[in-house]
Amino acid sequence: MSPTISLPLNELRRRFFAGQPLPGQALPPSILHSWQRCRSLGLPVGGLGGERLTDRELRERREANADWLEAARPALAGLFEQVSASGLVLVVADRRGWILDECGDIPSLDKAERLALAPGMDWSETSRGTNAIGTALAAADCARVRGAEHYLERNRALSCAASPLLGPQGQLLGALDISGPGRKLGDAQWLALLAARGQIETRLLEEAACRGWRFDLHDDPRLLDSPAACRLAFDDDGRLLAANRAGLALCGLEPDGWQARRFAALFGQSLEHWLRRHGQSVGLMEIGARRLSARLRPPPGRPAAAAPAGRPMPEPRPPMPEPRPPMPDGLPGSLFPTALKLLEADIPVLLLGETGTGKDRLARALHAASSRRTAPFVAVNCAAIPEGLIEAELFGYQAGAYTGASRQGSKGRLREADGGVLFLDEIGDMPLGLQARLLRVIQEREVTPLGGGAAKGLDIRLVCATHRELRGLVAAGSFRADLYYRLCHYPLVLPPLRERGDVAAIAQTMLDGMGAARRGIALSPELARAFRGYRWPGNLRELSNLLSTLLALSDDGALLDIGHLPAALREDMAAQGRAVGDQAVAELLRRCGGNASAAARALGISRSTLYRRLGKTAK
Repeated sequence: MSPTISLPLNELRRRFFAGQPLPGQALPPSILHSWQRCRSLGLPVGGLGGERLTDRELRERREANADWLEAARPALAGLFEQVSASGLVLVVADRRGWILDECGDIPSLDKAERLALAPGMDWSETSRGTNAIGTALAAADCARVRGAEHYLERNRALSCAASPLLGPQGQLLGALDISGPGRKLGDAQWLALLAARGQIETRLLEEAACRGWRFDLHDDPRLLDSPAACRLAFDDDGRLLAANRAGLALCGLEPDGWQARRFAALFGQSLEHWLRRHGQSVGLMEIGARRLSARLRPPPGRPAAAAPAGRPMPEPRPPMPEPRPPMPDGLPGSLFPTALKLLEADIPVLLLGETGTGKDRLARALHAASSRRTAPFVAVNCAAIPEGLIEAELFGYQAGAYTGASRQGSKGRLREADGGVLFLDEIGDMPLGLQARLLRVIQEREVTPLGGGAAKGLDIRLVCATHRELRGLVAAGSFRADLYYRLCHYPLVLPPLRERGDVAAIAQTMLDGMGAARRGIALSPELARAFRGYRWPGNLRELSNLLSTLLALSDDGALLDIGHLPAALREDMAAQGRAVGDQAVAELLRRCGGNASAAARALGISRSTLYRRLGKTAK
């Protein structure tokens, strides 16, 4: 790859308009392509002028876009509050680039007016050259244009950021734009614009899909209700009604490229077949090389188990018993009883350990063994929820508490756990501003939803977990010391898998728990030795995922050996080496409490060989 050559933007403009070649990667590709489009149109650098729409013409354009403008109003109001204080202008344009509305403080509006950035003006690329509104609409993609990146000389005082707005069938509706002096337009305003766009598109999607079957897909089943999920809506005949941006991409549809796809054509099975197999439960859907979690929900007001209208009901399946969460294997014997005593005494349980050591399994096992086993267990991954949503997710909100909030409000995860156990996973990743509210809830045992309302009493037992070093976070100022000391009564450390004794024995126990014993599947001695010598960077999660995959691929009666492992894992094991030196032998003996027989079994060698390595005489 050739190195990027940095030249002043004025020099790049001079070379471009003189027809001279530009160094590679000297300009963002979106800007260069826009300049090339404008030049191919013969647009002069001074612009073509352009008349303003009459009041009647502007009113007609607003009426033609009234449906989505009305839906956008709450989100735009929230976005305006965030950008106006920065001396910026919020602009809304239709799909052709005609400005429908703008808002900002008076000085900012005056400056925008002088640049013709005002309602009734045409800011398409064909009229104004490279600019955030016109370029975003021309490319059907987000655009940021700063200073002299504008094609027209007169717009060099502006910096702009814009995003096209898509309807529920991928149609291009218009654009949202933030404009103003370059120094005032930063990443915070850009993110606020994208958030407002997401709220508007979500609201439009919900309105269009209110009578359809909702189908959500995501790599992570915990994020099926998040804005990041692929969201599709189908009618009773399995015809696609609406989709969000991620859903359009999943279906291979470009903006403004809607096609009447069907559920069966997209996923290789009918909507009724999915409903018969999974109901409203989460199932797996394979799409090419991707394996996604998916869930189908009926239209509002339709009975949960109802088939599509006019179709026979699927045969009900007997309910599957909810599996009890497996206990993390190889834990120190006193760890689980200690944690359970803390939980029952209403002392926060803080679980520490590397990623994949089974902290979530232990939390579920504590709930299942506690006096609150019949009450709710609510798990919240503090690292998986977007920072802007986690406060509403935890504490709930009143109807209308913020732009895009559900009309019914939400009780929040804290109140969902009332009477039971709340598990806050990855507590070390909780935003600093939210930690003070959590501390107050723990101390006062009541929660106040966003948007006001009376405080609600709360009765929960708390389990927290993190792989982060909390004391270091406290010292760095990214975790509150008062919350740390409120949670850290008696922290419990889950050791990594490599320190839990005989990994092969743990693996065989896990296999048997997965049904391997009934199928006659076991580890070969060769594979057992490989397991004992490997460091397992992914810990228990890595081992569990590997074993479940091996079971799925193996025939009954199979003896699992090295050849059954994925090639990448075999290479990792070979690179690491399976020979254990004297120092490692001594360390294993220490972990086994000086029990030479147990250490020898873990290494797959005799006691005499173990003593020989240690330079001792067997007794």
